[in-house]
Amino acid sequence: MKVAELKKGMLLRFKEHRIYKFLEDSPQLCWLDFSEVNPRQRLYNFRTGRPLMIYLGQETLPEGTFYGSFKTVRKVSVHGKVVAIFPEAWKYVEGV
Repeated sequence: MKVAELKKGMLLRFKEHRIYKFLEDSPQLCWLDFSEVNPRQRLYNFRTGRPLMIYLGQETLPEGTFYGSFKTVRKVSVHGKVVAIFPEAWKYVEGV
């Protein structure tokens, strides 16, 4: 999915079933991580599936984040939790 096509309130989901987990960056920011899985890596606190997500919009942060120097993040709501998605991960997401 192209980020330019996103509109607030849009329903999204993964293109296929994926392993995903939540990464706490700070008290104000949490990331949804569903990158490629290394078979040698042990995973903790992960989920699998294609959860429905609601696009909430774009937010500008005052400083970079722990998981990257991202200043502008795009947030979604998934499982009732507001999380940001890494920029390179949008290629795994589609509209419903």
